[in-house]
Amino acid sequence: MLNNGNERILIIAPHSDDEVLGCGGLIEKASSLGNQVKVVIAALGETIFRHSGKKVTADIRKSELADALAYLGCIDFEVIYEDKEAILDTIPQKEIVSKIDEILMSFKPSMVFIPYPSFHQDHKALFNACLASLRPQPNHHYKLIAMYEYPLIVWQYPQINNAGELFLDLGEKVDMKVEAMKRHVSQIRDPQHLISPENVKRWAEKRGMENGCQYAEKYYILRAQLF
Repeated sequence: MLNNGNERILIIAPHSDDEVLGCGGLIEKASSLGNQVKVVIAALGETIFRHSGKKVTADIRKSELADALAYLGCIDFEVIYEDKEAILDTIPQKEIVSKIDEILMSFKPSMVFIPYPSFHQDHKALFNACLASLRPQPNHHYKLIAMYEYPLIVWQYPQINNAGELFLDLGEKVDMKVEAMKRHVSQIRDPQHLISPENVKRWAEKRGMENGCQYAEKYYILRAQLF
């Protein structure tokens, strides 16, 4: 599907680093095959993270994002809100939907990847807004709409049971996914943490076992069309 190099792939992520956690392998593969890949980050902002105790600005997060994406071969990205990290749920959903609608109309993607909902308020808000924006409409013809994973969905969030499963074999490119995650310097956690670089690779190994390969990314199909 990606091999023709003609796809326009839109990845919508709650925060910078979610795009690598969920779609790092996809971004690298699709870009290397000549497809147009655009990453949209919903919210950044000045934050003090518990894992480091350091204040991290939106500019730092944006710089890390640019570095990680450039490493994966993607240069097209934008941030919707640069001062709303962890408070995306305070914005009227209609406003977020309108902004996503504008991006869909201007970029005209053939495939869209959105976050699998988790307990985090920003993830929930963005997921709901994406579903509203991607509602069936006469002039919206997407080959694929799918959800990508965020490892912290393991924390007691209701599983979506009626979605088809889609796997991307990462092979040796798993190391590029891990390296891209390391480019988000402010987000690096201890090795035991679910989103540490070490566990990014372990998670890919787990999904690889489900797919009969060494490493993989897993996606959940919301809608797909046969052409």
